[in-house]
Amino acid sequence: MLKRIKQTLFGEQFFAQIRLPLTAVLLIASIAATAFLQLSVNTVRIFDGEETYTVRTLVGGIADAIDSVKLKSNNYKILSTNTQGRVTDVSLAYVFPVYITVGDSTVEFLTAKGTVQEILANAGYNIDEYDMVEPSRDTLITKTAYIDYTDISYEKGSYTQAIPCTVESVYSDKLEAGKTQVLSNGTDGLQNVEYTTKFVNGVATETTVDSVTTVTNAVNGKTMVGTKKTPTAVTTSAKVGGVSTLVPSSPIELDANGSPIKYKKVMNVQATAYTYTGHKCATGVTPQPGYIAVNPKIIPYGTKLYIKSADGRFVYGYAVAADTGGFIKSHPTNVDLFFATKAACSQFGRQNVQIFILE
Repeated sequence: MLKRIKQTLFGEQFFAQIRLPLTAVLLIASIAATAFLQLSVNTVRIFDGEETYTVRTLVGGIADAIDSVKLKSNNYKILSTNTQGRVTDVSLAYVFPVYITVGDSTVEFLTAKGTVQEILANAGYNIDEYDMVEPSRDTLITKTAYIDYTDISYEKGSYTQAIPCTVESVYSDKLEAGKTQVLSNGTDGLQNVEYTTKFVNGVATETTVDSVTTVTNAVNGKTMVGTKKTPTAVTTSAKVGGVSTLVPSSPIELDANGSPIKYKKVMNVQATAYTYTGHKCATGVTPQPGYIAVNPKIIPYGTKLYIKSADGRFVYGYAVAADTGGFIKSHPTNVDLFFATKAACSQFGRQNVQIFILE
């Protein structure tokens, strides 16, 4: 009874009636699923410089896509990525270590193939025309290599410095030997120096002077150097004696020529002789050998003297300017020596003498 009902209710006619709509539903579902899958799939195209790998994926990013393919090396760097819709193009390059030595330091740098100059630039080294590189800059590096890099630079600068003045020596017999006298002080000049310093790997190795320009000239000084030889004393006025009866406070040291060692000035003059007249000297002292008459404008009264002939044959000795002679108008530089007797005056007559002014 039940079977009959099923046949009646769900017979071939019934199934024939529902078969077509079901097929359409399944077709629509299939198309929808396909469309959904097409909308969800991402395409990643990986180019390693030689070969292109295509990866389609529902999930995951670029890194997952790269990991899913068998590259020639796991050492690489991504050069660029470009996404258009659901397609992403990835460009990568295989890298290898390059060892860069600068001075005493060596660093490792991972790089793709390139020239030495390109690799150094990518590693952060600014190369210029002065730097030294081994291998040469245009050498193509395609595998692990060693690069020796020497950074050479030049720095210009300037500074000012003094131009030392010199001191000219002028020799004079007016100054005792061994003594000097500054005649004029010198003044240093000034000059500007421009230079270039060479640096090797940041360390200064040499400096070259490019130019020197004088700003102000030096003014040289002048110093007098004495050449006058001071004779040594060989005797004294006490031992030599003389006409004068006056005695100095201490013996006068005399050299081998009989001349005083120490004196202020020497005068070569003509001398005459005089003796007692019954009058005192112009200064009020009683005449005696040693007091002499002078022109007080030339030799002031009271000046202490030592008198002798140039050849040393005649020695008057220690004397004091104490009187005035009548000769001062006609012969203002002459002197008149006092003698104890007229005979002594006559014997002396008129002679040329040396007068050493002591004080």
